[in-house]
Amino acid sequence: MITTYHATPGGVTTGSMPPSGVTTGGADGVARDALWIDLLDPSPEEIALVEARTGLDLPSRDRMQEIETSSRLSRLGDALVMTVPVLTGASGFEPRNSAVTFILSGPLLVTLRHDTPHAMATFAAALPAAHPAPVSGGDVMLGLVEAIIDRIADVLQDLGTGLDGISHRIFHQPHGPQHRRRRAGSREMEALLRTIGRTGDLSGKARETLLGLKRATAFLPHGEGALGLSGLPDRLRAIDQDLHSLAEYTDFLGNKINFLLDATLGLIGIQQNQVIKLFTIMSVLFLPPTLVASWYGMNFKIIPELQWELGYLWAIGLAVVSAVLPYLYFRRKGWV
Repeated sequence: MITTYHATPGGVTTGSMPPSGVTTGGADGVARDALWIDLLDPSPEEIALVEARTGLDLPSRDRMQEIETSSRLSRLGDALVMTVPVLTGASGFEPRNSAVTFILSGPLLVTLRHDTPHAMATFAAALPAAHPAPVSGGDVMLGLVEAIIDRIADVLQDLGTGLDGISHRIFHQPHGPQHRRRRAGSREMEALLRTIGRTGDLSGKARETLLGLKRATAFLPHGEGALGLSGLPDRLRAIDQDLHSLAEYTDFLGNKINFLLDATLGLIGIQQNQVIKLFTIMSVLFLPPTLVASWYGMNFKIIPELQWELGYLWAIGLAVVSAVLPYLYFRRKGWV
C-alpha cells in the first residue's frame, strides 16, 4: 500500500492508494508535491508506479536484508538511500528487527518497509496534527528517527525495570526457616532463565536498531541549511547524543543480563548440588543400619542374639542408633 503525505498551509494531509488501484492524492496515486511517500509491503505494480513518478530505484526485499554497509548506505545521484533495522513487535512474544529503507531525494522522503514498527505507526498517526508541521522530507526523516529513538528508550526502560525485578527475586529473598518454602523451585528458575534470555534478545535487537540509526544519521549532510532545514546541526547533535546514551545503556543492560544469567545458572547448580548432597547423606545414614541387618542376616549356626528374648529389639535399637549417630555428627559439622 502507498500512503502519501503532503505539506499544506494548514499542516500535513494524507492520501493512500490501495493495491486495487483506487488512487488518492494524485492523478496516478502519487502526488507530485508529496512530502513523504510511505510504501508498506508494496506490490510490483506499486513499486513501478513510485519509481516512474520519482525516478528513484527502490531496493528489493532481499537487498534490504543485506548487512554490509555499502548495501545499507549508498548514494544514487542526488538521492541518499539508507536502510535501518527497526525494532518491531517489542511488546509481543516475537520481537524482530524489520528493515526500513529511507530514500531522501531533495524535499521528498520515500520509505519502503514490509512491517509496521510501533514508532512509525505512532509518528504517522500524529503527523497531520504536528506543530510545527514538517517542511521537507528531511524534516520528516528526522522526526521518524526521533520517534524510533523514543520508542527504543521506552523499551529499554521497561527492560531495566524487568531486570530489577529478576534481580530482586534472585538475591533479595527473605531468609529463615519460616521462608524456606518460598525458595525458587526448578520450574521458577527455568522461567527466570527464559525471561532473562528474552530480555537479552530484545536488548540486542534494540542495540542493532540504535547502531543502524547512528550510521544513517552520520550519512546525512550535517551543514547548516542541509536537507532544507535550519538548525540542523543542533538537531543532529541532539539525536547523536541520544543514540550514544542509549547505546551505553544497552551495554549496561547487557552486562547485567550476563550477570543475572550466570547467577541464575549458579543457583540452579547449587540446587542440584543440594539434591545430590541430600541423597549422599541419606545413603550414608542408611549404611550402618544396612550393615547391622546384614550382620544378623548371616547363616551361621550359632548366633547368640537369636536365642535372646529381646534380641529382635536389640537389633532394631542397634540399627536406629547406628543411623542417629552419623546424623548428629553431620548436624554438628553443619552439613545438614
